[in-house]
Amino acid sequence: MWAQIALGTGLLCLCAGLQIWIVARTAPRLLGAIARIGVRGGPLRLFGLICAAFGAMVMAHTLQIWLWAASFRQLGAFETLPEAFYFAVVSYTTLGYGDITLGEGLRIYGAFAAITGLLTFGVSTAFLLAVLTRLHPVLGEEP
Repeated sequence: MWAQIALGTGLLCLCAGLQIWIVARTAPRLLGAIARIGVRGGPLRLFGLICAAFGAMVMAHTLQIWLWAASFRQLGAFETLPEAFYFAVVSYTTLGYGDITLGEGLRIYGAFAAITGLLTFGVSTAFLLAVLTRLHPVLGEEP
């Protein structure tokens, strides 16, 4: 049990660090672009900035899911990477179909994938809200 908790906590911290690193690298660039573009940017450029922010978050979550899938495969929980990836997606998003389950030796570890998803989706939501909040004054101004 303690080994599962330690491994799960370690991968959770790695994933959270990855999420925060991607936000920290993306935020200044996006917010700087928003400040430079202002009203002159037009709706298409603003749409592009929103898409860039969203894309960065999708990339961050996808990388984390791959890390979980690789760890499940490495620990011998699944025979194939597609099966491990499917389980990682279902766990990370807390969807939890239940059609594929972990053995008793990894159940606690697997629960940390869900905790990771919950925490990092919160970070993504805060980041996207910050981007949209910065865009709101620009969107509301008259040219």
